[in-house]
Amino acid sequence: MLLSSQASLRGAAASCLAVRRLACASPRRPAIAGLATTAADRAHSVAEQVLNAERAAITAQIKELEAKAGSDPVAQKALVKKRIELGYSDPANHVAFAEGKADVTEELFSTMHHKRWRSFLIPRLVKHETQHGIIGDVLPSALLPSVNLEVNFQNTDWLCAYGQPVPPVWTLYSPELTLTTGHAQDAPTRHFTIALIDIDRPDPDTKTYEEWCHWLVTDIPVTNRLVIPGGSSPLLAEPTEQFATMVTGASYVPTAPATPPQIPGNVLLPYVPAHPPASNPRRVHRYVLMVMEQTGGPGSVKVDVEALKEKAREMNARDKLIREKHGTPMWEKSVLGEGEEKLMVRERGLVLPIAKFMKTHELKLKGHGFFTSTWDIHTPAIFSQLGIHEPVYGTLKGATPKHTVHSLTTATALAASLPGPLATLSAQTLKNLNYATPPRPEPAHLLTKRGMEVQNRRTRDAAAAAKKVEKKGGKQEQAVVAANTVMPKTPRVSVLAAAAFVRNKEGDVAKGLKGEYVRAVKEKRYRYENV
Repeated sequence: MLLSSQASLRGAAASCLAVRRLACASPRRPAIAGLATTAADRAHSVAEQVLNAERAAITAQIKELEAKAGSDPVAQKALVKKRIELGYSDPANHVAFAEGKADVTEELFSTMHHKRWRSFLIPRLVKHETQHGIIGDVLPSALLPSVNLEVNFQNTDWLCAYGQPVPPVWTLYSPELTLTTGHAQDAPTRHFTIALIDIDRPDPDTKTYEEWCHWLVTDIPVTNRLVIPGGSSPLLAEPTEQFATMVTGASYVPTAPATPPQIPGNVLLPYVPAHPPASNPRRVHRYVLMVMEQTGGPGSVKVDVEALKEKAREMNARDKLIREKHGTPMWEKSVLGEGEEKLMVRERGLVLPIAKFMKTHELKLKGHGFFTSTWDIHTPAIFSQLGIHEPVYGTLKGATPKHTVHSLTTATALAASLPGPLATLSAQTLKNLNYATPPRPEPAHLLTKRGMEVQNRRTRDAAAAAKKVEKKGGKQEQAVVAANTVMPKTPRVSVLAAAAFVRNKEGDVAKGLKGEYVRAVKEKRYRYENV
């Protein structure tokens, strides 16, 4: 009966809408307008009669169940079900839910919320995971979640868990998470582990992409619904004037909460904001958030952080020996300074891959979501706040000694002409530096007799125009045009080696190279100015 009444309500509403549109479309025909108004009133009256009858029947059933319920759990469940049906028959509840004014902790709106998640949001998630390659790269197949995971940064409106693009600056602080299991309030408490993973992080040592853990929390107790507050980012430095300058022009900059949030569970790896590095070609990073149930109960996930640090130190020493033995170029080295050690850069990669982590600790995947992010001109501010080096990735083109030294000379000249450090320049200054159009070679054409005739004719016409007597005021016009001519485009560094040579002060680009270009570079002052 409830479904039939809802169908009647939808049909009546659709009829009302159609007739009202007809009336509005014919304002000059009062007969049609009056007919539309009459039809709308009749449809509304019929819908009210159906709903009132339905509500009266459900109300009578609720009274009978209240008299019989007592301590009978079966009768109590039936009573809750009937109350939800009564709420469904009230159009005001549907309006409140659609406008986001409903309290989803109530039984009625919790049921509506769960139904919307099942019928609309899960298909949307699976579709986007297929499009972005999450299925195959992380998930073995299209796994339907049983735990509703809702993710909201300060400006994402609860939509980022379904493959939405999020600027890196928006992720400065951890998002607010809501885990809903759909179980009853008196259900036994289960414990979960959440992990936020970047699955597209470049690894210069292996020249591949690796999984890197941004956040790892274990032993999170959940009965029916749990809200994890956002705003955690303990590894970020305090905002400075330089940071404010670097994020000037960003569409949104989140603010830190007044007090650090209390994260339920055991935080093994503190939250680190998304900081996708600059790369050529541009690469979109995928950040996957996974909710895994601990089948062994609380305390079953044991990660020895000190053992990870020891393993990381061994790997660093081994990689250093390999680089010294084979003479790894500077632009292919991983830079691990104090900031990287504090952030546990190497350790966060050793915890994963996530499939191995789940198998080792006997975890079951119950919920998942993802968002995407890519480098922009405000991302260096995140590297600065984290106190780590900002890498640049790309492909080496024309790696000859002459080309390499020329790229270095270009990069050094560009760095010397900058009005300040690149990270502190405003967006408008960067646009001015890159003003004008880069030169493009003419496309190749097939040489034909007709084409040669056309080219010769153009040459003759141009020569004839040059011989003509210059019109009055022509010289003055040429002077004005010359003054307004666009300046040539500033040379840009498009080679990874040039950028790395200028950024790093350890080595010498001219080492092992000889010739005129090398001598010019060696004698040039300030050739290691930081870009």
